[in-house]
Amino acid sequence: MDFLKFLVWTGCAVGLGVFLATGNIDGRTPLEYVQRQWKRHVQPSEVDRQVDRVKDGVRDAIDDAKDAVNRTTKQTSKQTPKQPAAAAPRERITNEDRAEIDRIIAQKK
Repeated sequence: MDFLKFLVWTGCAVGLGVFLATGNIDGRTPLEYVQRQWKRHVQPSEVDRQVDRVKDGVRDAIDDAKDAVNRTTKQTSKQTPKQPAAAAPRERITNEDRAEIDRIIAQKK
């Protein structure tokens, strides 16, 4: 009996879903009406805005990295054999950081 109830409720849910997706009321489906109302009355959540900010930040970082690679590639390709090598990119590790890393490596050995 429980299985029969399950089948009936599942059939009703599927039928409702099909009607909402394909039924035609005044030229639009009920799903389209719901989507329009949702877009009109529901404000984008803070999470959506934060996700967009993160995506923009990642895109900017990728663009900056590509520009840096292109800039260094162009500098090295323009050099003639008589010119000195281009300056190495600035290292962001301080002497204190390097000493700490060396100490940690020494501890592991």
